[in-house]
Formats: sequence, structure tokens, C-alpha cells
Amino acid sequence: MPKDSETFERIETSKIRNRLPLVLWAGLLVLALPYSLLADPVSEQGPVLRLDSHSAGKIPLREEISYFKDTEGTLTWEDISASDSEIEFKKNTDRMPNFGYDPSPHWLKFSVEAEESLSEERFLTLEYPHIDYVDVYWKDSKGREGEFHTGDMLPFKERPIAERYFVFPLTLEDKGKIEVFIRVKTEGSLTLPLHLVTKSNLDHSSRISLLIDGIYFGALGVMVFYNFFLFLGIREKTYIYYVILIFAVTYFLVMSSGYGFWFLVPNSPKFVNSSFIMATCIAMIFLGLFAEEYLQTRDTYPILHIFIRGLTIIWSVLAIMPVFVALRYLMPFTAILPILEILVLMIISLVQSVRKDRKARIFLSAWIFSLVGVLIFSLNRLGLFDSEEIASGMLKIGVLSNVILLSLGLVDRINTFQKEKEEYKERADKLFELSLMDPLTGVANRRFFDQELEREWNRSVRTERPLSLLMIDVDFFKAYNDTYGHLKGDQVLFRVAQALKECLNRSSDMIARYGGEEFSVILPDTPVEGAIVVALNMLQTVEDMGIPHSESTFTRVTVSIGVSSNTDRDIHSYQELLGLADKNLYDSKAFGRNHIRH
Repeated sequence: MPKDSETFERIETSKIRNRLPLVLWAGLLVLALPYSLLADPVSEQGPVLRLDSHSAGKIPLREEISYFKDTEGTLTWEDISASDSEIEFKKNTDRMPNFGYDPSPHWLKFSVEAEESLSEERFLTLEYPHIDYVDVYWKDSKGREGEFHTGDMLPFKERPIAERYFVFPLTLEDKGKIEVFIRVKTEGSLTLPLHLVTKSNLDHSSRISLLIDGIYFGALGVMVFYNFFLFLGIREKTYIYYVILIFAVTYFLVMSSGYGFWFLVPNSPKFVNSSFIMATCIAMIFLGLFAEEYLQTRDTYPILHIFIRGLTIIWSVLAIMPVFVALRYLMPFTAILPILEILVLMIISLVQSVRKDRKARIFLSAWIFSLVGVLIFSLNRLGLFDSEEIASGMLKIGVLSNVILLSLGLVDRINTFQKEKEEYKERADKLFELSLMDPLTGVANRRFFDQELEREWNRSVRTERPLSLLMIDVDFFKAYNDTYGHLKGDQVLFRVAQALKECLNRSSDMIARYGGEEFSVILPDTPVEGAIVVALNMLQTVEDMGIPHSESTFTRVTVSIGVSSNTDRDIHSYQELLGLADKNLYDSKAFGRNHIRH
């Protein structure tokens, strides 16, 4: 086709620039090699694909394809198809065309020759739905031409065939030859699984995909609702973290498979592209939060816990970056960082599995499958693994197995909690049977407290779970007895004991009368931060009772509290835990009373 002077000048300049390195290299090689070795085999045209009535219903296009990288992004269809064009296409290898994360436009071409009239219509398919711009041009030996312009940055209605990936009809029913040119440009992974398929094959594969994917996404949806209702019943944040994680992963898979753009938001291509990044970030944020709670990383591996929390912060920043940064700069991070985070979590769960932690073994088993899927999927997007079908399939299998196994792990956790609850109830019944209650205050006595503290300490050491202790003293109680009498003092002790008991929300928490006007509270599975919250609630509850105390500086009955926790590295026995709580109680009284110290 004719070109104007500006286009001609641009092509000629490009020729000179492209040839200069070749000339220099040729000058060096000619001194040592025969002239016959100077031919460049990569610039050869791919072989013509020949079809007849016996050809397969689906033919992958690999060696038949030649490609050219338009570094400047200025070449047009007229430049490429001009009869005097000297653009050198390189022959593709026997692998699927995949150029990784390369934002430059790429031109591909191939030729198909029908050696006889064909009984079925043929279609060109690009079975990766996330190419921003796809332009297809064709011309046949009869002088007919055609072109299609689509991509996931254009509304879905621009696609010539309504399908989750890109499908283009080709005029191959009659005997003859057709030459096809494809221009692709994207900010994401330039993965190009191209096939030539018959209409019957296309219809069959579309029905099968809809059926299988419908069952798959339905299963993920069931798991989302299942765990959400578990959360409503248990009200533990681990479950809501997991629900959001599954939902984000399901959304990502629906969108990545092309169904989301087809059925949900066909007129919002920009939203679809940016939502990939956001869905990945949200999934990884809540994976970190879920793992922190499920594996108790704060207490068992504080350094790795900080690392995981750091990754969570990075994911939070990346989630809003699509508003400010081009997607091509973010997508490599979303392909590599998940592998790093999952590997760290697997190392933690592996170590805990060696220590015979049941829930860690379930976590490790779940993520082994997912890691394989994520790894293959990421390598495919980076252009290091060939089969897009295997990559997507392995990711889906990994995700589904992960969801099922972790859901079973959460169910096992519920059973454990239920079993512990029953054990606590049995011990509470035994408490009454053995008369281990303080008759004045109605809470446990010193004997039972000593037994429970030793037992809970041993359990904490065995399970590597935190254990906290509160020592509580009624302020100015001797002055209260002297002023109001011992009968009134006994009544105050009873009321304070019951008020403190009401501040405990879990059946595993226990309050006991330690002696005189002192009480002690055991808080299993509670780090120091949680113990402080309980102590502050107790402090405020007693003060809000408003029991008059004229000899107190606060004019009412108050308490002072000392807090200790075995998360302190200096604590090596339950005696030291008790001693630290007692020391902190003394400090809170020295500070002026009606305070807590930890």
C-alpha cells in the first residue's frame, strides 16, 4: 500500500538503526567465519499451516507463528502489510508465544492454506482474556480482507464472538490461503495461547468450561457462606478473615477466567483490570491476618510475625496504587510477592508441625497444594512456563484444596474449643463438688487457685499459648473495716468479687480469693494486651459501683491491679509469673492506688 513521506522516512530511519548493529557484528564475524554462517535463522518465516478434512478440531499455533517487537510502538497495519516492507519477523519456537511483562506492542503473523473445501468454519482463539488491545488483520488469496479490534480495555460488545476469551472468525471454508496478522499490547503478562479451532470444537469446549467452572465457583461460593455463618455463630475474627480471603480469591479467579468481564461488568474494562491488583492485595492482606491468628505467630515467632505484618502493610499500600501507578509496574510484584509470603507461612507451619501442632499440619498441607498452583501460575505470567491451561488449572485446584483443608482445620478448631469448654464445665462442677469455693465471696479459694495456676502454666508451656495473671487488692480496705465495721467489709468483698467475676467473658477465665482483700485472676490463652483490657474493665466496674468510702482518697471503693504474662522472656515458672503480678500490684498501690501496672 502507498505510504506518505513521513511514514516512509520513519521506516527508513528504523531500517538504518536496526541494521547498524548487524553491520558491526558482520564486520567482526567475517574475519573468522565463512560467509555462509552469516545467515540469521531467527528471521525466517514460519511454515504454512495446511488444512484438510482430516485436520484436528483444535490446532495450537506455535512454530507457524513469526513475531516482531515494535519497540517504538509506531508501526501501523499499513506499514506491516506494505509490499515493500522490510520488517523482519522472527520465527517463534515450539513453545507457546509468551513475552512476560513487556508493555511494547508485538506483531505476530502466520499463514493457513486450505488444500480442499472444508466442512466446518474455523476460528482463531486467543485463550488468555487479559490482553489490553488485540487487533487482528487478515487477507486471503482471493483478495478479501478483514480486521477486528478488541481487548480487555475495550467494552465486551466490541468482541466479534461473545466468549470469555478472544475468538475471531476466519474465512477458511473454501480452498485457498489466508495470511493473518495480530497486534497485541498489554500492561500485564503477554501470554498468547493461540489456536485454530472448528466451530464444533469451540462450542463443545465452551459448554464444558461453563459446566466445570460453574461447579468450581459454586463450590467456592458455598465455602464462603459456610465460613461466614460459622463466624456469625462463633464471633471469632479468624473466621471473618478467612471469609474475606476466600471471597477475594474467588473474585480474582472469576475475573481471571474472563467470566467476570463477560457476565458482571462488560462495560467497565478499566475497573476489571485494576480490580485484579486490588483483589490480589486484599487476599494477601487477609491471608496474613488469618495466619497470624491461626498459627499464633505473635507469640511463637515474633520476628517472622513482624515480617508478615510488614508484608501486610505493603499489600495495603499496593491495594491503592492502581489509582496512581500504571498496572505494568505493579503486576510483577503481585506475581512474585505471594510466593514469598506463602513460603514464610509454610516454614512457620512446618516448624510447628514438627512440634506436633495439629492445626499447623493442616495449614501446611493446605498450602503445599496452593503454593504449587501459585508458583506455576506466576511462572506462566512471567513467561517461564508454557501451558496457560495447566497454569490456570493448577491454580484452581490449589485454591480449592486449600479452601477445603483450611475449612476442615477451622472445624477442627471449633471441636477443640467445644472440647475445652466441656472440660472447663466439668472442672467447674468438680469445683462445687470438692467445695473449693470461698464461702464469703462465692469465688474460688486459694487452694483451687494454686492448682489451676500450675495446671494452666503446664498447658501454656505444652501448647506455646500465652498465659496472663491479675493480682487485685481492694484499696484502703483496713480503713473501711475500721470505719464501717467488719460486717459491712464482708459485704463489700462479696460485691467486689461478683463484680470482678462479671468482667470475665470466657468460661476458661477464673477468679479466686487469694487472701484477705486480695483476689487473683487467671487468663489462659491471653497475651498481656488482652489482660490489660480486662484489668481496665475491672478497675472501671468497681469504681462505677459507687460504694461510699469516706477514708479513701477517691471517696468510694476502688481496686489496684498488677498484671503479668508469660510472654515476658524473663518468666520461666508460674511462681515467677505470680511474683511479677504481685510486684506490679505493689507498684500500682505505690503510685496512688486505683491504677494498674504491668
